[in-house]
Amino acid sequence: MLSSSENLHIVESLGLIIVSHNNLLDQQSVERVINNLKSNPFFQKEYSILIDIRNASTELNFKEIEDLSHIVFDNIDDTGLNKFAILTSESLLNKAVQYVRSYKHSSKYQVFSALEPALYWLKVPQERKSQIELKLGYLSS
Repeated sequence: MLSSSENLHIVESLGLIIVSHNNLLDQQSVERVINNLKSNPFFQKEYSILIDIRNASTELNFKEIEDLSHIVFDNIDDTGLNKFAILTSESLLNKAVQYVRSYKHSSKYQVFSALEPALYWLKVPQERKSQIELKLGYLSS
C-alpha cells in the first residue's frame, strides 16, 4: 500500500499539487492524503490540485461517496486552494461525478476523463502536459 507521501507531488512552478490514487480508494486513503496536505506548507498557498483516480479501485456506494465528499470538503474548504480537478476512468466516472455533485461549489471541483481539458481548466499551459504525464506515470508505478 502506498503511503500518501509516495503519491503526492508538488509542481511549484505551476502552483499545482498532483495526487495519484493507485490502490483502494476509500475513506482512510483519502484522509491520509488530506492529513499529508494539511501538514504541508504548500497547502496554505493558492495552489490547484489534480487528483488522478484512473488506477484506483473503489467499492464505495453512492451514500459512502457522498459521506466522503463531505469529509473532504469540510477539511479543505478553509484553505487557500483554488481548484480541484479529478481525473478518472470511464468505469469510475459516475462515482466521481456523484462525488462532485455532493458538494455545492462545482466551480471549484470538476471531473475529467482526459488530461488536456483538466489542465486547461486548471490553467496549466498545454506545453507542460508531457511533464505532468511523466509525473503521473511515475506516481502510478
